[in-house]
Amino acid sequence: MMNKLNRYERLREDGAFLTNSTIIEGGSELLSRIVQDSLVRNNLVHESDSTIFTAVRFIGGMDEEITGKINETFGIVLESNKDGYAIDAGEEVCIYAESMRGLLYGAYSLQQMSEQGYLKKGLIYNVPLCSFRGLKVYLPAAEDMEYFKSFIDMACYYRYNTIVVEVGGAMEYKRHPEINEGWKEYCDEMREYSGKGKDVQNRYTWEKNSIHCENGGGDWLPQHSVKELIDYCTARGLDVIPEVPSLSHCDYLLTRHPELAERQDDPYPDTYCPSNPASYELLFDVLDEIVDVFRPQTVHVGHDELYTIAVCEACRGKDAAALYREDLTKINQFLVDKGIRTMIWGEKLLNSGGSSVHAYAGAQRIILSQDGYVEQVIPATYPAIDMIPKDIQIMHWYWFFGKHFDEQLLERNLYTVYGNFEGPGIPGWTPRLAKGIQGASISNWSALKENYLQRNGIFFNIVYGNRMFWQENYDESLYPKLAEEVFEELFRYKNHSVLAGPHIEITHASTLYREFEWFFDGRFIDPLLDFLGEYEITFDDGETLRVPVNYGTDISSLECSWGLKLSQRFDSYEFDRTLIQVSGSALPVRNGNQTWYKIVLANPFPDKGLNGITFIPQNEKSGQVLLRQIQLKNRE
Repeated sequence: MMNKLNRYERLREDGAFLTNSTIIEGGSELLSRIVQDSLVRNNLVHESDSTIFTAVRFIGGMDEEITGKINETFGIVLESNKDGYAIDAGEEVCIYAESMRGLLYGAYSLQQMSEQGYLKKGLIYNVPLCSFRGLKVYLPAAEDMEYFKSFIDMACYYRYNTIVVEVGGAMEYKRHPEINEGWKEYCDEMREYSGKGKDVQNRYTWEKNSIHCENGGGDWLPQHSVKELIDYCTARGLDVIPEVPSLSHCDYLLTRHPELAERQDDPYPDTYCPSNPASYELLFDVLDEIVDVFRPQTVHVGHDELYTIAVCEACRGKDAAALYREDLTKINQFLVDKGIRTMIWGEKLLNSGGSSVHAYAGAQRIILSQDGYVEQVIPATYPAIDMIPKDIQIMHWYWFFGKHFDEQLLERNLYTVYGNFEGPGIPGWTPRLAKGIQGASISNWSALKENYLQRNGIFFNIVYGNRMFWQENYDESLYPKLAEEVFEELFRYKNHSVLAGPHIEITHASTLYREFEWFFDGRFIDPLLDFLGEYEITFDDGETLRVPVNYGTDISSLECSWGLKLSQRFDSYEFDRTLIQVSGSALPVRNGNQTWYKIVLANPFPDKGLNGITFIPQNEKSGQVLLRQIQLKNRE
């Protein structure tokens, strides 16, 4: 049962059950299935109960009756919002919304609020605080397409409305199959060992872009497969924004077209020459195919990490900001002519004053060797902020460097959302929204696989962000309490089928504290390093069961922090990611200054008693695994 997610609610003490005899009317097959799934999910068989909701009705639009009831109950709070919805539960449950997406949120709310099918009667009205609630991901590998759909279901369950999908070389290009051939070969090389992408990025005397070799699993999907994924998203009301890296992060274009590279001496070029018309012939061919497949209202065209500019003979001596503006204006006009909006990463528009702390923004930056020689001068691009078309939307990942960077964008009335968003890290969320930030996007810069999403904290940030996007009066002091709620919610979401049946619950912790590591840009999870050992569980008839224990997935440190502290380097909060990386598969539980972790697994022998449990260590550097408790739950 997910609590405290309604902005406005007035619930009575009495309620009723949603059962198999409850009629479902007015909704699509998808909406009906969500309600029906909640019945199955909660093992509902209450045909003999006298208190049963007669129907669940989906109603498009807010009629006068529900409008009057909302305003009478909560004050004049009703607003026109396609993501808003109302639930009126009396003899029957009526769900009202102006859009399919709002009705979907209402259907999921029934799942979230019901406990074993029981729902309190009353009135609920929900409307989000921000219009953009996004997730930025890569295309999945072919073998992960079904998991991608499960991930999309999770995004909808927690009321996200936008998916930004980086395409790059990971989708089939029928006009330019050489792009896919080059991408596959390039990724195979960068995935030779964990960390090679970073090694290549940092190998040269000039700054290079990060290498996204996890996109598409280092391969590419045929267009019909990509369409299948997009259709799955749009059927659930999600806005899908393809991200097509341009100007920078163009390694996928240049593996087979090095003649277009801005830096001709780079064996792995990542920036095309903006003075070469052939660069745009290739890029616009790619954009044409992506637009045909995605049918988007907005296209994200990258422009982040632009380090190589005004280097080649054709560009040398030209103003970097003017080159940036001319490139972006060409791309924007190409999209505008198709009725499509443009979005970019915005850091190269920001005047950071040249501080080394703000090395990625738009001020001039001089890079020195260890001997003090100038290795590279990255020219200023920030004047372009006053040159670019004003209808371009900004994804602003520089939020953690300081609020004054927000102001550089907002004072020019540029539509701005945060990118690379981590809810616990941001100071002053509520006043920043009030100043004009339109929302935020959580970014996963790694493979779209469940273990990577969990280890990189994406699941935690999705659920934590849900509370920030829908609940008023968020304050950083709430973090420990909200984190606890998020852990419990994620644990139920990920383990609902196991928890519903006979299962074994183990509570344990590790004496090892390992510093958190990100797994992206070619850095991969090491199963051998994480495997600590396994439990051998013995039942009363001598039958045994082996349970593997993996650090960062099933268990973490006994000594984790549940607090926030201000960063000494950035204008943001630091928090312990070694704690949140287990959220989903494990449930962190505080006990004084210690943290224990619950895991559950289906009990294959529900009719047997427990005789003992032994931990068999497999990793000498794993520290000690401490077992606090083992319990058999829901025994037959």
